[in-house]
Amino acid sequence: MKDPTYNIGSVLKRVRFERELTLEEASNLTGVSKAMLGQIERGESNPTISILWKISTGLRISFSELLGSQNNKYEAISIEDIEPVYESDGKMILYDVFPFDPMTGFEYFYIKLLPGAEHVSTPHQSSVEEYIVVTKGTLKLTLEDQTFELAAPSALRFKPSGSHTYSNPYDSEVVFQNVIKY
Repeated sequence: MKDPTYNIGSVLKRVRFERELTLEEASNLTGVSKAMLGQIERGESNPTISILWKISTGLRISFSELLGSQNNKYEAISIEDIEPVYESDGKMILYDVFPFDPMTGFEYFYIKLLPGAEHVSTPHQSSVEEYIVVTKGTLKLTLEDQTFELAAPSALRFKPSGSHTYSNPYDSEVVFQNVIKY
């Protein structure tokens, strides 16, 4: 197996230069000393997993990218090939297209609401934002004491700090995308 130390150093250096960060600025972001970051960039130090996590988290890059194992191939995803989650007596069909990744800070759902569907979602933490894009039908979205009728094509952004309800009281299917940003 090839020693990843060189790849780690070159990726760190590339990211730092792309973002025009000094070693000191990178150190402040990651919590790793300037001296250690310099040694890693020069391939003089084999960092621990703990140090690598600090670097990837601080610079907001994936751990696999830092290791130089970033897969640059494209992958098309067929929504219908994803195993759905059924809610609301099977009337809400949720596809977790892009599951939560702490490096990107979001997750993406493709959701179908059959006629008569109603789903009550509990409040999320205060730093969360939801982005809804309705692409088919009309979504009835209730946020605390306010109700929105979102007919396709339409969108809404909100902070889900209170309970919120997604419903389809109509005779045709609703399709919408939900991005949750943490």
